[in-house]
Amino acid sequence: MEAPATPRPKDQLPQPRKQPVQARSRALVDAIAEACLRLLEKEGEDALTVNRIAEVSGAAVGSIYQYFPNKESMIAAVYERLLDQESEQLFQMREQLQGLSLEAILRQIFANMIRVEQRLHQLSHAFHTRYRTALHLGLWHAPQASREEFINTTWLPLLQMHGSQVQTDNLPLAAYLLGQGLREIIHSAVHDVPQQARSPEFLDALVAMAMSCVKRG
Repeated sequence: MEAPATPRPKDQLPQPRKQPVQARSRALVDAIAEACLRLLEKEGEDALTVNRIAEVSGAAVGSIYQYFPNKESMIAAVYERLLDQESEQLFQMREQLQGLSLEAILRQIFANMIRVEQRLHQLSHAFHTRYRTALHLGLWHAPQASREEFINTTWLPLLQMHGSQVQTDNLPLAAYLLGQGLREIIHSAVHDVPQQARSPEFLDALVAMAMSCVKRG
């Protein structure tokens, strides 16, 4: 018997009641999601009531419930749109890393990871914490089915491409520590010590840890 397929990140988030098909209904759902984003950014999650969303979006309360069964599904729609935007920016950033040293590449990657985690966490602390496994930017539009496959097809080739700057015989372990271990540190810091996570010293420490992972002890 075949193993069940690994759920895609979007499938792990609360789902809408139904997907819009026609242009008019897509515009309505976009307006609702945009209203949710504005309320989360300007007034906080406590202001995210159906009546307030209806007021800001111009949608009828009944129309909102037609597509979204609860508040979490509306917050999920906001996060999906943000991760779509961030995925496009990540692709553009990767195009700009050509020719840089491994250390310089890691600094840009980790700076972007910190920024994205902060953005996602500030919108809704509770939602970000509850669904952090699904809110994985690297996997959002990636063809890989698991974190392990993602690391082996992104971080491992990165180290292999910069072999002259790598001094460890255990590349798979180094790739795991960079792609998963340091991501967990970033998430924890953004959640536990947000002021420290915003400091230049935190980024410096991450880069130092990353470079220590690719050198022999």
